[in-house]
Amino acid sequence: MMRLLPTAMMAAMIAIVGSATAEDATEAPYMVMEFRIVGQDFVGLVPEGLRLDGHTSGTITDGRLAGATVTSTDYLHYRHDGVGVMDVRGVAVHPDGVTVSMTMQGYLGEPMPGMPEMLLDPEFEPQDVDIPAHGAAWFQTMAPQHAFLNHTVFGCAGSVNLVEGVVRITCRSLAP
Repeated sequence: MMRLLPTAMMAAMIAIVGSATAEDATEAPYMVMEFRIVGQDFVGLVPEGLRLDGHTSGTITDGRLAGATVTSTDYLHYRHDGVGVMDVRGVAVHPDGVTVSMTMQGYLGEPMPGMPEMLLDPEFEPQDVDIPAHGAAWFQTMAPQHAFLNHTVFGCAGSVNLVEGVVRITCRSLAP
C-alpha cells in the first residue's frame, strides 16, 4: 500500500482550499472602513519609542460585511526614527449576527522628523492633514458565508486625520 507523504497531503489541502478561495473572493474582495477616534491612552516612552493606544469605533461602509460596526484599539508606537507603526486589533459585528475578528499591522506615512519627542511637548498641535496609512489585515470568523476571510491576507491603504479624529481604510484581498 502506498502512503501519502506529508507534502502531498499539504498540496491536496491547499488545492481544495484554493478553489474555494477563488470562488469566494470574487463576491466582494474588499472592505471600506471609516472609524472615529473615541479615546486614547498615552502609555509614554518605551524602549521602541513612544506608545499610544488609540481606541476607535466605526463602520464597514462598503464591500464585504458592509453595515458592520467595528471597535478597535491601535497599539501605536512612534519609533525613534520617526516612523509610526500600527498594530490594530478589533471586532466587527454585522446586523445579521456575524462576528469577525480583525488584526491589522502597518505604517503611518513617511518618517516624521522630531517624532516621538514632538508628541511629548505639551504645546503640540496636530496638523489638519490626512496622514497616509498602509499595511495588511487578517480576519477570523466562524460564519461559513465568510470563510474566505479565514485564509487570506488583505492589503490596506487609507489615511488618518488627527484633527478630524477620523480613520479611513480600504482593504483588498490579495488572494488570486
